[in-house]
Amino acid sequence: MAYNKTNYYKRARFIIQVYKSIKQPHIPDTKIVTKEFPKHGINLTYRQWMNIKGMQIPKETA
Repeated sequence: MAYNKTNYYKRARFIIQVYKSIKQPHIPDTKIVTKEFPKHGINLTYRQWMNIKGMQIPKETA
């Protein structure tokens, strides 16, 4: 993962964006983490995913 907090937030925003585009009621998070995220170049454990999903990501200030 990223060492810089700003880069970490950018990466987390990207992961959340991919998640929202894939998520449907009949698809569990475990399936998304193991099957769908790797198609987008995202390799996370379920625990890392739950940490990102649960954290408060500040708005991007450009």
